[in-house]
Amino acid sequence: MLATTAAARSLLRASRFTTPATVAVRSFASIEPYSDYGKSVFTGRVADEYLKKHGSSGDILKDPSWTQSHSDTVAKAVLDWAVDRGANTYCHWFQPMASSGVRHGQTGQVQNMMMAFNRTTNDIEFDFDGKNLTKGETDGSSYPNGGLRATHTAGGYLAIDTSSPIFLRGDTIFIPSAFVSYYGAALDEKTPLLRSNAALSKHGKRLLAHLGLDIGDQDVISNIGLEQEFFLVPRDQYYRRPDLQMAGRTIIGKDAPRGQEMCDHYMAPPSLSSPALACMQEIQDECWRLGIPLKTRHREVAPNQYEFAPLFGLNTTQVDQNLMVMQIIEEVAVRHGLAALMQEKPFNDVNGSGKHNNWSIGTEDGIMLLHPAKVNKATGNDTAFAVIMSAIIAAVNEHGDLMRMAIASPGNDFRLGACEAPPAIVSTY
Repeated sequence: MLATTAAARSLLRASRFTTPATVAVRSFASIEPYSDYGKSVFTGRVADEYLKKHGSSGDILKDPSWTQSHSDTVAKAVLDWAVDRGANTYCHWFQPMASSGVRHGQTGQVQNMMMAFNRTTNDIEFDFDGKNLTKGETDGSSYPNGGLRATHTAGGYLAIDTSSPIFLRGDTIFIPSAFVSYYGAALDEKTPLLRSNAALSKHGKRLLAHLGLDIGDQDVISNIGLEQEFFLVPRDQYYRRPDLQMAGRTIIGKDAPRGQEMCDHYMAPPSLSSPALACMQEIQDECWRLGIPLKTRHREVAPNQYEFAPLFGLNTTQVDQNLMVMQIIEEVAVRHGLAALMQEKPFNDVNGSGKHNNWSIGTEDGIMLLHPAKVNKATGNDTAFAVIMSAIIAAVNEHGDLMRMAIASPGNDFRLGACEAPPAIVSTY
């Protein structure tokens, strides 16, 4: 990309004196510059390469029962991969309840070195096996649902979530996990999601069987695509606003003299004269290494508001990736002299930031249950789509209060219900 008009003129002058014999022939596009995509995620070719060194293959990860039968093998492969990538630490990475809008990254973790210290020889040796990989224990008493428990039942227990891949960042591998109390009460946001997925699959398979489609051992799954809107503001101005620092949004002061009346910011070309584009490019680069498929970036409606949108995927994986996207956005912004605001409504009188959840359901082999032609053809039943859609509408109507509770938070309630989507009334077409 040409940085100045002078550079463009210089290149034009040079081209006038170029002979046909020296003109290079353009080669086919190469994917090599993007070969680092997913290198920091233990799945696919990466997992297969390291598991084969231990007499297995990446196929074992497709069956969640590997946690019972092959956990030590997988742990050895993960250790080799981590050491080759410069990591020596692991953590069970979870999503504690009520963390929204408060903690950086909105996740919890206790980082442990994958090392043992020999007291006899004073040598260091690697110490990471199947037990370390698949389960963990920490204090659960300080989280919601935890403070009233007796001391002997105050532990919090972590178990690996096999539906979301292990990933690596810096010197640490992150093991996505569910977090429960001594008696099995959820202390996190993921456990209810996993239980919901199990219920959806159980009854979705039952419905499909009645409609004429037996999917065998497959599951009915939820796919989502989580868009992420955010604001980028100059960091020196951010430090002048204690309310932005403490609450994530403005509490006092006048409205901005200019808002979004002309919608001139929405989808406007990113400017090379500001650090926002370079910041977003670096965010995408970091996310790609983690196998996060951020395909889309653009300016949003409000001034200084931007958005990333990924390719859709399994809901548990997408939620985990979105949490990491938000953390990366906040951290990379600092390197560009910016502050990233993730709160739902940081400024009055302009749009807030949504996390639009593009939801669908389907089978593991790709039959989309909300695609009329495909689901009707797969079931051999012309009424299949209408029945499935009716079931969804009935569920929303019956359990609307639970859905409302699930999305209710101070930030979300401050943003929604006015001029921004979705409105208070939900319509089905």
